[in-house]
Amino acid sequence: MQTPTPPAQAYDDEIDLRQLVAVLLRQKALIAGIGIFGAALGLGASLLSTKYVTDGLFLTPDVPASNYKRYENVLTNGMRLQQYLQATQQTESTDGQLLYALAESPDKLGSMLKPEFVFTEQDQKSFGIRVNDENAGNMVGVRIQFAHKEPTGGTPVVMLAEYVRDSIIRVDLEDIVLTSCNDFSMREQKLRNAQLQNDFAIRQEETRLANLRSIIARNPEASAINDRQIVSLEKGSERFLSPAAQVVASEIQISDMRLADTYREREQIASALRRDYYCQAQQTLQQSTTGRAFLGELKNIQTVVFQNQDKSIDVIEQTWNELGVEREGWASTYLSRMRFVASPEGTEIKERKPSLALSMILGGLLGGMLGTIVALGRAWWRNQDGTPNLLNTRQ
Repeated sequence: MQTPTPPAQAYDDEIDLRQLVAVLLRQKALIAGIGIFGAALGLGASLLSTKYVTDGLFLTPDVPASNYKRYENVLTNGMRLQQYLQATQQTESTDGQLLYALAESPDKLGSMLKPEFVFTEQDQKSFGIRVNDENAGNMVGVRIQFAHKEPTGGTPVVMLAEYVRDSIIRVDLEDIVLTSCNDFSMREQKLRNAQLQNDFAIRQEETRLANLRSIIARNPEASAINDRQIVSLEKGSERFLSPAAQVVASEIQISDMRLADTYREREQIASALRRDYYCQAQQTLQQSTTGRAFLGELKNIQTVVFQNQDKSIDVIEQTWNELGVEREGWASTYLSRMRFVASPEGTEIKERKPSLALSMILGGLLGGMLGTIVALGRAWWRNQDGTPNLLNTRQ
């Protein structure tokens, strides 16, 4: 006889939710404590992220978007910011210390100084219009934003605006005065060479005129030649005119050359004065001075250059007036027109990212989830003796 083999027992392992709930209820104090702790951490993180932010749009001369890089390389140069603070003796002030430390990080400095354009492509998409004006992409200002953990009253933004002004003055005027110094130095030399050549031409023409008069004196009948003859006035054919007509033409030509010589003398005087003015301005700008101080110093430079000149001479007076108009134009552009749309002082706002409520909610949820995991892990650890607790094994 064969003994029947008992059938294999089938095990169906599944989680008993009632036991899970029971475990969580027993550990509710632990879960609640960790959840509260997470909410407190979220609240603390929100408080630590609190920043006092000041924002302002500082208007600048219109600059094509393609030329903005010239300014960006200077504005985001931390060393130049430190040099500016040292030149203005602001490194010991509270705001100066904040900006001096900030200059060590070019990325932070660049994030606080952003160009503002007339009309960007994003604006065109937002408003559903298309702008064909070539000036629509010009930079009209710099958006300055400063954030700090403590209230500052917005004064660092004002200090940064003066740094922006100083940088733009340096970028623009360094190029202008250097180019003008070189151009007028070469122009004076070119005018002098043209004057020498013209003097030689006048002497040649005077010699020719003397020869013509000598010919007429030796041949009196030559002056009676009909002056109404038709002669081609191509180069070299004027000799076929009557000697008397050639004498008149030569005298007229000499007169014209003397007039041109007088004009060149005027231009030479003006070029020499402008050369001295711009070259001295270039040397002053290369020194450790601010852009605002440089604009004020230009008047003194002009006075020194013209101190031994007679302003009753029209060309000297005209050059003096033109340089004065140019200087006043620079002062208007860089000192008056460069300004904030609205003063940033008193507009400081408090920002938290994320907000207090959202931080508490997120912290509480994450704490509750962590508490649940800890409670289940604790229950599992306590039941390592083999007694099933979380799993209900049914046969």
